[in-house]
Amino acid sequence: MKLWGSLSWRILVSAAVLGLLGTLGATYLAVMLGAQSALRAALRPTTELIMSEQGEACRSAPEGWFRRTSEGVEVEAFDFARVTGAGTSSGRPSPELLARMLQGEAQPVSFYFPLFNRKSSWGGIMLIRVADAGPCSLLEYRWPISSARASNSRWLFLAAVLITTAMAALSTFVVIHPLLQRLRQLHRSAGGLGSGGFVSAVDAGPDELGELSRVLDATHERVLADAARIEAQKHALERHLADVAHDLKTPIASLQLSLELASGAPDEQRPELLVQGLEDTVYLRELVENLRLACQLGEGVDPLAGEAQVELGQTLERVVRRLGLLARRRGISLEAARPDEPVWVRCNPTMMEQAIGNLVHNAITHGHNEGHVVAVLETVAPGRFRLTVLDDGPGLTPAELAHLGERAFRSREARRRDPRGSGLGVSIVRELSRRIGFTLAFETNEPHGLKVVIEGTHLPLPPGEGWGEGIKAPG
Repeated sequence: MKLWGSLSWRILVSAAVLGLLGTLGATYLAVMLGAQSALRAALRPTTELIMSEQGEACRSAPEGWFRRTSEGVEVEAFDFARVTGAGTSSGRPSPELLARMLQGEAQPVSFYFPLFNRKSSWGGIMLIRVADAGPCSLLEYRWPISSARASNSRWLFLAAVLITTAMAALSTFVVIHPLLQRLRQLHRSAGGLGSGGFVSAVDAGPDELGELSRVLDATHERVLADAARIEAQKHALERHLADVAHDLKTPIASLQLSLELASGAPDEQRPELLVQGLEDTVYLRELVENLRLACQLGEGVDPLAGEAQVELGQTLERVVRRLGLLARRRGISLEAARPDEPVWVRCNPTMMEQAIGNLVHNAITHGHNEGHVVAVLETVAPGRFRLTVLDDGPGLTPAELAHLGERAFRSREARRRDPRGSGLGVSIVRELSRRIGFTLAFETNEPHGLKVVIEGTHLPLPPGEGWGEGIKAPG
């Protein structure tokens, strides 16, 4: 797997290298510091012994004193004052150690490891100052490289490499491998995010990866919810467009037919065809307004937003005036009554006028020719009003009354009398009433016809306000 082949091996190699470097560094420091301390402690009494036994011979040697032990250790004497004053050209004593001694180091020492100092023939050098001046005031010790020690160093180095590598591999298996397993599970979860193939990583760890697993689960749920919402909106839009196309098709065809017939009809037939065209035009206007209002309600527009208010008496008058011509053309008597005092309610004025217009328009559309339609606004109790719309049309059966107001519901008689309707108008009235807190009831208007009643609370009238205060009552 790519993740394992790259990240895991890089972690393993990095851990091995870092562990090896740390081991070598720690070993080097431990060996150097320990060896220096041990060597200084061992050579101090050796120097005192040499000076007590060989001091006279050292001071009397004209060319300097030199001695080699059976183990190959060499001791050479120098005049400290002379070597620090004039310097040496032969490299004896060691210039490096001499410089360190002059800088204040009491017994400078250097070790030469065969692995790093291949050109050196010695294992180490150390300087000890016996006095400030004199032929034996400075002693230099040199000891040879031990083949056994070099071999042991190699084996120790190899052992350090093997142990460090083994520990890195063990740490990778114990620590890194479970971490990679969790990462692979998160990778699979992220790959199926928002789809049916999503499988939760189910990582309940109290760390960052566990938190990431929980975030992926929450994101998956949110993506599914958003996808479902978008899909529902898509279907709703498709249904709405289909409803619009269906609702507009019949009145447009009827209007076109009326105009075509009127263009070539005799004069005595033309008024009837124009009346039909007028009815289709009024219906189209009401339908477009209803579709717009349905979209607003469907999008969550609040009819009470902004403390909206509307006066029902004036609204009812405008509706009656607008639909009066349609009623007269159908031979229907349209009458309205309202109280002397204004009735203010909380609602968007345009929406309320459209709702009242829907009820009156339906009553005219489904009423009998030469019939009557009445709209009555009244106050029935302190702070409450009632709006009643009555017609003397065919009415509805009790079963049909139970479904009236449902979207796209129309009675058989309504479909027979006017195939253009869609049931949208009454459903808008019901939805608007529900949102603003009014009650909507449908009853049979005895002996026949339909009675629609809207009841609700109205706003209190400010003191002194009435039709005599700037609002003229209808005559």
